Amino acid sequence: MFSLLLLLTTALTPEAEVLLEKGIEASHVEDYETARKAYAQAKKLCPDDPAPYFLDGALSFIYMVDFVTDTIEAQFDRDMDAAEELARAGIKANGEQARDLFFIGSVRIFRMVRYGWKRKYFKVLSSGSSALDPLLKAVDLNPKFYDAYLAKGVLDYFSGRVNRYVPGMKASSTVQKGISEIRLVYERGFYFKASAGQALTFVLKEEERPREALAVSKELVAAYPEARTFRWGLGELYIDLGMWSQARELYVGLLEDVRADQPQCYTNIYQIKLRLAEVYAGLGREDIGQKYCKEVIDNAYRINRDLGYSDIVKDAEKLLRKLGG
Repeated sequence: MFSLLLLLTTALTPEAEVLLEKGIEASHVEDYETARKAYAQAKKLCPDDPAPYFLDGALSFIYMVDFVTDTIEAQFDRDMDAAEELARAGIKANGEQARDLFFIGSVRIFRMVRYGWKRKYFKVLSSGSSALDPLLKAVDLNPKFYDAYLAKGVLDYFSGRVNRYVPGMKASSTVQKGISEIRLVYERGFYFKASAGQALTFVLKEEERPREALAVSKELVAAYPEARTFRWGLGELYIDLGMWSQARELYVGLLEDVRADQPQCYTNIYQIKLRLAEVYAGLGREDIGQKYCKEVIDNAYRINRDLGYSDIVKDAEKLLRKLGG
């Protein structure tokens, strides 16, 4: 299979290639310890290659989103800085190649998304703009480098919807182009296939195409049934589509897993309880919905208010009023 993994590993030893693949698979199921160890070993074997640093930085990104924290942001920055520096060194030594350009552009896309989570929208634009040139060059040099289209697709999509996030900014006409590029990665990519699937469900939902998003989301959950990450998106779609019974089953199971694996991650726990309040209201059980809303409100002091989650309590208060509580 011609894939990003093959392109990522061209400068690596066979042992390092196996380690990277092991880390990638572990990251999909939130096995952070296994992934971290695999990337650390790959760094020792190939200290001058950007791939293990980039993947380790991406793992930190996934962890911070999963646990709603910024406690390992310094580690994220170190790995992403190292990946970009090594890619630049590769270009200096060998000239421009798709692989190194991919790392440079993708590092900047990860930074762009981090700024977005923290609502630093002008930094979002700056990082996104600086990512465009290396990504365009990467796909121009190797059009079959399918996974490289993910970052470009995300950038094209949000460039077309920038006025939703930054009032007064002029949007481009690249929305459909961005969606097509993201879909290409989901259909033909390797490492970024799952990430592209998540991105595709998000943009399809944003474009009010929930049935299409639902089909992709179900495929991801079927591929990784034990992972928390993909069930979050599927639950949101069930609610959007009024599929209350399916949503209840999903969120009850997800709550059990979060309590077991993330007992101190109160933001996730009470985010699920807010969703269960919506679900039970949809099922006609306003009394249970009110109970969950009150649990969220009463535990406001426990909720992590970092990374844009400060609306949980406000949403619970609004829903409680709507339910007559």
